[in-house]
Amino acid sequence: MKILVSNDDGVYADGLWALVRELQDIATVTVVAPDRDQSGVGTSVTLRHPLRMTETRSPLDGVTAYSVEGTPADSVILALRLVVKDGVDLVVCGINEGPNLGDDAFISGTVGAALQGYFYGLPSMALSMATFGSCHLNVAARLAKILAVEIVNRNL
Repeated sequence: MKILVSNDDGVYADGLWALVRELQDIATVTVVAPDRDQSGVGTSVTLRHPLRMTETRSPLDGVTAYSVEGTPADSVILALRLVVKDGVDLVVCGINEGPNLGDDAFISGTVGAALQGYFYGLPSMALSMATFGSCHLNVAARLAKILAVEIVNRNL
């Protein structure tokens, strides 16, 4: 299984790496995420500025990571067009620090990144925690792994 991981909190966010650590047990994981916090940008894309993508240091062996000077949606678009050209089975975005509940989902960069995967016809999911800080990221990451297996195996 191949999984693309992105987020809106930035490429070095604790939630992203907790997620990757768990998913790498079941898949080859590639990370392409914004170079800085991009919370609240929704599905916005960069139109009138150059986009730069740089391979960056991954804290986990076997995981390739890139940072993008752009939005979460930009990150997923660049990943699907330039990085994982041979395709992925699933796009997973998060783990977002802070809730994305109700109308907040419309402005969430995490949800916006997952929607780009969906727009490319790929199964995609966004994960957020209704808290701030790193508490219980491991629990959310384990849930993401369970959901990832179910989504791919059942073709959801």
